[in-house]
Amino acid sequence: MAKQTASTKQPIFKELTNTFHFFPFKNQTAPFIVIILLGLIFNLTSLHNEYALDDGIIIHQNDHVIKGIKGIKDIMTKDAYESFYRRMNATDQLAGGRYRPLSVVSFAIEQQFIGAYPKDGLYPAQCWDTNGNKVNDVEEDINDDGVFNEVDCQVKGASLRHFVNIITFIIGVMLLYLFFRNYIFRSNHDLAFLAAIIFLMHPIHSEAIANVKSRDEIFSLIFISLTFFFSFKYMEDKKTKTLVWAAFNFLLALLSKEYAVVLVMLIPIAFFVFDQIEFDPKTYFQSKGFKHTLYVFGSFFICALLMLMVKRNSDIHILPGQKATTSYWLFPFVYLIVGVGLISTKIKKPFATLMSWHFFIMLFYLGMRLVAVKLKPGVPDTEILNNPYLLATQQEQWATKVFVLLKYFSLCWFPHPLSSDYSFNTIQFRTFASWDTLLSLVLHIGLLVAGVKLILKKHLLGFAIAVYFAFLLMIGNILMDIGATMGERLLFHSTIGFVIAFAWLILKGVDKIPGSLTTKRVAFFALLSVMTFLYGCKTWERNWDWKNDITLFLKDVETVPNSVLVLGNAGARYIDLSDTKNFVAKREESLEKGIKYLKHAVELHPRYVNGYLNLGLGSYKLHRDRDALFYWKQAEHLYPNNPYLKNYYIVFYNDLLNRGYQKAQRGQLDSAIYELRKTIILDKLNPEGFYNLGGAYYQNKQYDKAKVYWEACLKLKPDHPQAKAGLATIVTVTVPTQAVPQSQPQPEPKGIKR
Repeated sequence: MAKQTASTKQPIFKELTNTFHFFPFKNQTAPFIVIILLGLIFNLTSLHNEYALDDGIIIHQNDHVIKGIKGIKDIMTKDAYESFYRRMNATDQLAGGRYRPLSVVSFAIEQQFIGAYPKDGLYPAQCWDTNGNKVNDVEEDINDDGVFNEVDCQVKGASLRHFVNIITFIIGVMLLYLFFRNYIFRSNHDLAFLAAIIFLMHPIHSEAIANVKSRDEIFSLIFISLTFFFSFKYMEDKKTKTLVWAAFNFLLALLSKEYAVVLVMLIPIAFFVFDQIEFDPKTYFQSKGFKHTLYVFGSFFICALLMLMVKRNSDIHILPGQKATTSYWLFPFVYLIVGVGLISTKIKKPFATLMSWHFFIMLFYLGMRLVAVKLKPGVPDTEILNNPYLLATQQEQWATKVFVLLKYFSLCWFPHPLSSDYSFNTIQFRTFASWDTLLSLVLHIGLLVAGVKLILKKHLLGFAIAVYFAFLLMIGNILMDIGATMGERLLFHSTIGFVIAFAWLILKGVDKIPGSLTTKRVAFFALLSVMTFLYGCKTWERNWDWKNDITLFLKDVETVPNSVLVLGNAGARYIDLSDTKNFVAKREESLEKGIKYLKHAVELHPRYVNGYLNLGLGSYKLHRDRDALFYWKQAEHLYPNNPYLKNYYIVFYNDLLNRGYQKAQRGQLDSAIYELRKTIILDKLNPEGFYNLGGAYYQNKQYDKAKVYWEACLKLKPDHPQAKAGLATIVTVTVPTQAVPQSQPQPEPKGIKR
């Protein structure tokens, strides 16, 4: 037999053996079956949910999604909120934009099966009339509320989207377990499996699964797990194919959610802790390896900085109608030549090769992101619901941010109560004299110091703390403002670190119980059974809460009674409920309850536009016209181009004209004038209101006032024929003139035009 050469020598893999100690698994298939079953049991209660919170902005009110697969190009090249901003007659408001296209592409693909509208991405009139008989059939009321409207079209296919969320979440947990089992906990499968199922069951994740829009978190979990898996695999087999898979999955992780950027820090830490690379801090900074790392990272950093400078300069100086520059796309390929081609290939170490390609992927992703978003928002964000620290001093800002870290930490250990919102007025501002802020500061500094020491000792808890803190930096308003105080779904990635530490503590604690293995197993499964029951109850409860906006906000308003956003949404949902079949007998009670919540919301936040809009709507439905006018005018003052306000004005305006016409027909001219005067308060630029009010005064023989309003009508519309004719009649009536021959009929006095 010929001697095996170095070029043909196959890599040697460590054998994967069954190392379960507490779990009674006899093979490697059983853990995956348990994960699938638990995932279905915990989350199938959300299968028949509809949409809630911000699902609409990203899904059924996003014309790129409604177009189906024809909208994918726009999804990949535009800000995630571009469609929403356009519908609201607004400009982009979030610094750095939002670019997480992968999950949105999946929504567009689903829409293709549900029913796409590729022409304009808008639901057609009476879209719920699926059989085209122009009759509201019972089966067409998909959400079963007794109201036939666009909502029935929007909730169509919602179960498919929830099913995809459930299945992809289960896949994500399976891949996370696969990474744990095959690499970092190869000799402790109990720890790998326990950490995975705690992550699967934790109620803090109920929002990420039940809120369809949060699929970006789930996709991010999938591709972060795969990036870790193939990065470790490449360090073993050193195959180009594995390197490509690692880089490709890293790109998909970034396209799922930008939080994956922390992997360029976590992968080296994981390699060090779990013996893939050696690092001696005493000698490393004088070594060639450090210089090589500095060259690779330096070339990456310079290219990224230049890309951001070119983009920012373009955003600031671009003229209306001018096409934005894309010259920053040059720099990823400059790095590919310099950082990958010239520097890392000379090092000839798998770690350097892997990281240089991950840096290239980051630059490539940055180029994609810069095409879609603006670095600087179109207008400063003065809305406190999007800028929660707007009214806080510098000390209050940082003290409150430190306190929020304690809230996150406590929710990991005790996930109750849970809420969909923690925005303005939910969390009171703190100072550094607040006991809970000081406690949080001491706790997190202590964890950070412990994490560094444990990493240097190559202890797995060091890696767990690093994962927790790395993702926490992305959501804690520390490195950047995220437009929210905190959010349960934002903790999704950090809990990977938490479950590793929690599972390790449980196993260590059980192992210290005196007695036989059987005794320890009984204690272990007793604890696990209690956890499973409690976690399951809380997850099911939140799944039901997340059915739709009505169930969500009517529950959460009890949990966070001072949240402006929750108060506003709870009030709006009560106003919506007043029109549904189950609230016919309690219509007025529902409206009054909604108005109560909305009044509290605008008391807390006097510039809350949606609060005034819905207060106006509730007042209008209660026939309190003066209140409706007052609230809608407040909204108009704050947000003149609000599209919802325009629609309300059209409905109210036509209703007032109709009321005035009917009262005039019955001879109630004073009442008709009272109704019609509201039209010119509502819309001072609509000539029809002035014309009809003039007609009412004319019929009431108040010719001087009729003349005033008809002249006002002609100022707005000089060629208004009825107003001209009416003025000619007033002249004929009030000014002595020669008798008009009978053969020439006088213009007929004009009343109210219907």
